[in-house]
Amino acid sequence: MKEELFCAAIITSAHGLQGHVKVKCFLENPRDLKAYSPFCNPEGEPVYKITKVLSQTQEMATISLEGIKDRTQAEALKGTELMVPRERLKPLTEDTFYHQDLIGLSVHSPQGTRIGHVYALHNFGAGDILEVQTLEDKLIMLPFTHAMVPIVHVADGFVQLSAQGEEMLHDH
Repeated sequence: MKEELFCAAIITSAHGLQGHVKVKCFLENPRDLKAYSPFCNPEGEPVYKITKVLSQTQEMATISLEGIKDRTQAEALKGTELMVPRERLKPLTEDTFYHQDLIGLSVHSPQGTRIGHVYALHNFGAGDILEVQTLEDKLIMLPFTHAMVPIVHVADGFVQLSAQGEEMLHDH
């Protein structure tokens, strides 16, 4: 059985003429990016080795990859997911979750009634946003904060909204 892979980063663009690429990092601590190298392709083969991290902000990094020597090679990698076998990931801190673990979970009211499921998670720069698909097939975005979603039970397959979160869901 193929091991479960986690998308640690995605190549967003080429940078400069020497084969460097910009990546958006999804790790809890983006500064750990190089420590997880080499990264796998979706088939689980370790094919992307970071040789240098040239610059790094909170979620973005400019890196060089082994064997990528010019802009044309770097541009061909745009959209490539840098995968890590799940068991190589460090344990998460409390109240921290991998986005892929949340997508598809049932969304419950404060009373425990199923009212939809987690459709997607977004971050447009001001914090995580939970996109919920309701049972009526509406897509509604809520801030993914403890005040709105006080209970997250990944193992049990659900998140539970607060009264305030449920009210926001019904106001749309």
